[in-house]
Amino acid sequence: MARPRSGSKTPASSPEPDARERLITAGYRVLSERGYDAATVKEVAREAGVNQGLVHYYFGSKDALLLAVAKEARQKYIDELKRLRQETPHEQLAAASFAWGEKLLKETPEQFRVRYELFAMGLHNKELKPAVAEMLQCVGDEVALTVAAVRNGEGAKPEPLDYHYAAIVKACVDGLSLHHLLDESFDPAPVYALLSRIVLESQGITSGKKPPARKTKGQARRGKVPSPRRVASRKPRSR
Repeated sequence: MARPRSGSKTPASSPEPDARERLITAGYRVLSERGYDAATVKEVAREAGVNQGLVHYYFGSKDALLLAVAKEARQKYIDELKRLRQETPHEQLAAASFAWGEKLLKETPEQFRVRYELFAMGLHNKELKPAVAEMLQCVGDEVALTVAAVRNGEGAKPEPLDYHYAAIVKACVDGLSLHHLLDESFDPAPVYALLSRIVLESQGITSGKKPPARKTKGQARRGKVPSPRRVASRKPRSR
């Protein structure tokens, strides 16, 4: 069970064992459905069915509660992406990762709404900005691990290029998802497909096929030895 916030006062009555988890669940629901302004301490407590004093007891403030909500959503995303890497054959991981991202938007759009509310919190609250940036970095690191696994095999350590690819993919997915949430007539599916093709083809990968073997540093320095040119034999000219 999670401990109460350091220095918080114990409420007059003992809190219910699952009160903290219920507050996070309620905060997620209110934040994703109605946004930051509607996610007041009173409203979240009412949705959770607990005394609103427990918000201050466990979190200290509305923003700290909503940050805990965002962290919970981030961890769920990371755990699902890790499981995808572990359970998907290497040659299918690239296509499966893009398909999984598209599926998230279709089936759990509230994850993206919470993410965009998190962006706004970081932009408008200087005290929360470092925590929001840290959460975004954690997601980026996990995406980079997936890119590294696609490019160099399972368990590969991300290189700078993997982080660059991760940043491109995250930025595109965020933009497409936001567009869809604001305009439901916009279908991101064909754009997802194009993005997937562009990224995979840039690495010489086609759907369902393994990426090409990478050259060693020595091979890269020496370059490919050109094949000897075949010279066509010429018949002697008759006199």
